[in-house]
Order: sequence, then C-alpha cells, then structure tokens
Amino acid sequence: MSNQYTQEAPYHPGYEDACFKNEVSKDVSELSESRKVNARYLKFSDAIVEFCKSGAGSRM
Repeated sequence: MSNQYTQEAPYHPGYEDACFKNEVSKDVSELSESRKVNARYLKFSDAIVEFCKSGAGSRM
C-alpha cells in the first residue's frame, strides 16, 4: 500500500472490527455445512441407540 492512501484515510476508533455482514469465506461455509451434516448423523444415531435401549428392536 502506498503512503498516499494511508495519509488520505484517517483513523476512526471503533472500526477495527468492521467487516462485511453478509460476506462469509468458503472455508467457514464448508465447515458450517459439515457441522450441520454431522449433527444430523449424530441425532439419527442417538435415535437408533434409544430404540435399541428401549428393547423395541428385540421384539421383532
């Protein structure tokens, strides 16, 4: 970055954490999607475990 731009842009306290609200990186979106899928699998496996613990599977 050239000195011209740094001289033109004054410091504004409180804007250190400024970001684009709707902007999400590809890595973060992939991680979020992976977590959703894993949570769905874990819920299903919990349902299977509860079914087996209830003894409903042994009556068949």
